[in-house]
This record gives sequence, C-alpha cells and structure tokens, in this order.
Amino acid sequence: MKLLTLASTVTLAALALSGCMQANGAAVAPTGPDDLGKLAPPVPKDDRSHGDFQKMTGINGDAIAAISGTPAMSYIYYDPVAANHAALPNAPAKLCQSYGKKLKTFRTTQPADRALQPGMDVLAVQCSG
Repeated sequence: MKLLTLASTVTLAALALSGCMQANGAAVAPTGPDDLGKLAPPVPKDDRSHGDFQKMTGINGDAIAAISGTPAMSYIYYDPVAANHAALPNAPAKLCQSYGKKLKTFRTTQPADRALQPGMDVLAVQCSG
C-alpha cells in the first residue's frame, strides 16, 4: 500500500510540474519565461516629485516610491494598496509614451529587497521603438 501511495504522489507531482515546463524542458516562471519575471532591483531613492510620477504613469503619485531604469527597461515601484487600480493597467504604456516609445511588454513583480520594503510591488516595463 505504501508503494502505491508513493507512486501516486510522484505521478501527481510530475503532472503538476509539467504545467511549469516549456516543450524544450526549460522551466517557466509563473510570471513568464522572460527576464521580466525576475525580481526587480532594490527600491532606489528617487527624489523626483510625486506629481512627475503621476504624469509619467497615470498612477496617483503618492502611491509611487520610485521609477528607475532606462527607457528600454524601467521599473515602477508602487504601493498596490494605495494605487488607483484603474490606472495600473495603462501605466506601462503611459510610461513608455513619456519616453517617446511604445510598450513592448510588462510584468508585475517585487523588488529584490522586498523583506525591507514589504507591500511594495513593481511594474517591470520594456519599451521599444
């Protein structure tokens, strides 16, 4: 009976994990197979105006801690509780537009120093063109 239970457990685990693998056997992160799924850099100090943050992203400025990176790869560090949820889906495209670029892709992740900055989410944004 123990052998049957063990075999069943191994089979179920293999089936569950198969959804996390690509056809070539490479693991896929829950947020996507690209680098955007990785943790963002630690939250930087950003002394710009919260009004500037709101203008660049459409998210209420008091919810944004910082915006870092380059026009090709940017990070919007924000408080998901305080942020205007209606503005979040449009923020990546709006940020790219503020750089004179178009949105390529984006993901929601967390900062690498998330233990020191609990409750902070990050929009990792790639712009092109």
